[in-house]
Amino acid sequence: MSWFKRSEKGIQTKTEEKKDIPKGLWYRTPTGKVIESQELAENNYVSPEDDYHVHIGSKEYFEILFDDGQFEELDIKLRSKDFLKFEDSKKYIDRLKDAHKKTGLYDAMRVAVGLSKGKKLVVASMDFKFIGGSMGSVVGEKNCSCNRSCHKKQTTLSNHIKIRRSENDGIGHFIDANG
Repeated sequence: MSWFKRSEKGIQTKTEEKKDIPKGLWYRTPTGKVIESQELAENNYVSPEDDYHVHIGSKEYFEILFDDGQFEELDIKLRSKDFLKFEDSKKYIDRLKDAHKKTGLYDAMRVAVGLSKGKKLVVASMDFKFIGGSMGSVVGEKNCSCNRSCHKKQTTLSNHIKIRRSENDGIGHFIDANG
């Protein structure tokens, strides 16, 4: 069934006159249905068509978990260093710079504090967009820092650390530290 019917036949639109649809406006579910990205966000990134839980980053976790999406990010300026001078096909320090340009993040771990259902909460979340969730020195430092902060202030901590195992080891799923 068509959404509209053409009143004139043989209409030809020049390529340069065609309008592009902005990226991210629509989302195709694993079952092939297309929904608006806004609807997906309002449903906490769970596809209403098939209950598929869409992969999201730390920003989206924070917006879902904190009241009214309001939070303060902690240790923003902490950056990974290349202590080992690691290099494979590319220098690690160059990978860090490229990842920052691409994502705006300085590391794979983000920590934020805010209210969740009216109670103070600290959330530590890995972000796979930053070098596939690479566990550099900052990940460990931020994890320890948020644990110390929660202990000192008697605040609840929600730690979302995702580990992607190699397909070759037979475990091809994400493991959530919270079970």
